[in-house]
Amino acid sequence: MDNERTEVHTDLESIFHWDYSVKFPQMDRLYENAKRDQWNVSTAINWDRPIDREVLDMSMMPMFQTELYRSLSDENKVQLMRKFAAWRLSQFLHGEQGALMVCGQLVDAVPDLDAKMNAAAQVFDEARHVEAFRKYITKLDRIYPIDPTLERLLRAVMEHDRWEPKYVGMQVVAEGLAIAAFRFMQRESKDELLREMLEYIMKDESRHVGFGMLALRDAVTKLKGKDKKDLEDFAFTACDMMVTKIVDGQPKDGFLSGAQVFDEVGISASDIEEELKRNPAWKEAEEATERQFNSFLFVDTIIPCLRQIDLINDRTASWYRQLGVMEFASAA
Repeated sequence: MDNERTEVHTDLESIFHWDYSVKFPQMDRLYENAKRDQWNVSTAINWDRPIDREVLDMSMMPMFQTELYRSLSDENKVQLMRKFAAWRLSQFLHGEQGALMVCGQLVDAVPDLDAKMNAAAQVFDEARHVEAFRKYITKLDRIYPIDPTLERLLRAVMEHDRWEPKYVGMQVVAEGLAIAAFRFMQRESKDELLREMLEYIMKDESRHVGFGMLALRDAVTKLKGKDKKDLEDFAFTACDMMVTKIVDGQPKDGFLSGAQVFDEVGISASDIEEELKRNPAWKEAEEATERQFNSFLFVDTIIPCLRQIDLINDRTASWYRQLGVMEFASAA
């Protein structure tokens, strides 16, 4: 890997399908919806509008209630919020490129023609999302590098030699997280341009999760023994990567590279460590917020979807409870 690109090697097989009849009517309807819902990033959105000065409301985040934050000048406070928003959106951009590439693999690898056609439609959706996020972020600030945890997930999904884990990793986990995060960002955004862009993208993403679920319901029922257990294990590993965990008092996994934006406005890692020592309550608030946010990201889509396709079951349910993403999902 270098700063410009990452090479991923895979032994995925390509499958031709010679039966052209529609076998999955629900999937055929999704394909029709995909054709109906195409939109043009360049013309559907008015990109001449200025971005709101504050972009996102981050006042409830513990970091933005500390002495370190209050010590910043008004201009640096605005810059921190804009840069933090650019970092978050950059991770969405990288995730959309990952989805673009994985869906290209699915066109090759899935065994049914209906699924191939939906995957092909999603390839163009993902290209459109890459275009939209690239336009917005470069207008806002700059594109930040991919977070190491997100890169590990995308690499694990792309390098897998079976198509079922690709569906789980991308269509259920990554797309599910994206929908939850987009909804959260749309609610907290002060910028009309961002809200409008996310509204368009969320409509596409909801269709993508539906496509993945239709394909997986049939596929998972055909898996037996080790193959089923391997898919269960992969689903949990993908979720485990995305959750920020506190180990020996330090955060682990999750999206942690955002700390770099604080350094850009004069707040170093050592400054943050010192404030943690002076104010243990801030650390407790940060951990509580992280746990609640982790659960929020999983409760609406990922946990119910994994249950529906029997990847959360008697064997695996305790793993997710221990991970802390099912406290609010017990009735889902």
